[in-house]
Amino acid sequence: MAFQGKHPFFAFLQGAATQAALEESAPAENYVLDERVPGAREDDFLSLNGFAAAAHSKDSWFKQHVDYTKARVALPSVSATFTSINQPNWLGLSPDWDVIRIETLYGLAGRANAKGSPLGEAEVNDLLRDFIRARDSGTSFDPIKTAQLEKWLRHVNSGSDRRPAFVAPFAEVEDMLKQPDWANRLRDALGLGHIRSWEDPTTRAAMPTAVVLMQYNLIRVHDAHIGRPAWAASPTVLDDVPRQMPNPCFFPAPKAVSLEGYGYTVDLAATGATYRKEFLHGHIAYTLADVRRVGEVTTDATSRIADARKDHRELLKSDLVHFADLP
Repeated sequence: MAFQGKHPFFAFLQGAATQAALEESAPAENYVLDERVPGAREDDFLSLNGFAAAAHSKDSWFKQHVDYTKARVALPSVSATFTSINQPNWLGLSPDWDVIRIETLYGLAGRANAKGSPLGEAEVNDLLRDFIRARDSGTSFDPIKTAQLEKWLRHVNSGSDRRPAFVAPFAEVEDMLKQPDWANRLRDALGLGHIRSWEDPTTRAAMPTAVVLMQYNLIRVHDAHIGRPAWAASPTVLDDVPRQMPNPCFFPAPKAVSLEGYGYTVDLAATGATYRKEFLHGHIAYTLADVRRVGEVTTDATSRIADARKDHRELLKSDLVHFADLP
C-alpha cells in the first residue's frame, strides 16, 4: 500500500509532492512510495483524531503524523511497529551480531536533565571521553566518576520513550570508524541530516555537535522482548517519530530490492555516496558498555539532502511499485 485509494488524502499527498519546499515534498513522496505500510495501519492513521474527514494541509498533516507516531509508536508499552497491525514488516533476524546508533550528546543530556540529572552536556562530554580512554587503554577509572555516569545513564533511560530504534549493522560501517572524521562520515552514510554543526550567535563561528556512538549485540534486544510477538521490523514512514515534521532524509525501500526486509539509508556524502542497511528494533535501556566513542560532527549536510534523495530515487525507481503515482 501507499495510501492509494485513500482519497482525498492521497490526492493531497500527490499535490504536496509537487511543492518546491523539500520539507513538504520529500515526506509526501515517501508516503506515496512506501509499499510496506499495511492497509489496516493506513486506516488507523487516517481515523486517529478524525483526520480522514478533516481538511488537509501541510500543517494538519504534519500534526497528524506527530500525533499518530507519539500515540501509536513512541508512548505505548508495545509500539504499533511490533503489534499485529504491522505484522507484514516483522523481521526474523538472528540475534548474534552487533548494531550501531548515533546519538547527539545534547539529546541524551536533555533527556537526563528532564529527569533531574545535574550534569551538563560539557561535563558529561569530559566524563565520557575520560571513561572511554581509560577503558581502551586498560587503565583504572575513578569509581566515583563511573557511578556518576551510570546514574546519568539511568536518567537518560528514564527520560526516553518507547519508540523503536533505527539501527545499522556494525559490519556496514566498520570501515568508516577507522577514519579520523568518522563522525561526519557516519552522519552522512546514515542519512542523519538533522545532526550538523551550528553557528555560535555571539562569535558567528561554526561549532561542532558532539555525538555518541552506541554499539551492542542484538541478543540484548532479543532477550529484552522475549514473550512478545516481534522485536525487529522493516522501517516505514509511520515509524518515524519527529518533533515537528516527517524526516525528509528517510526514503522507503522497495520490497523488490530488499527481500530480507532491510531499509536503506539516504547517503548525504558529497562524493562516493552509497547506501547502508537499516532496520528497527524494540526499545532497550542503554548501559555504559554500549558507549563506544564520542566524536564531533563538524559539517552541515542539509544542503545536500535534495540531491541525495534524487540520486537515491533514481537508483531505486525501476523497483518502486508506486513510482508512477508521483506527479
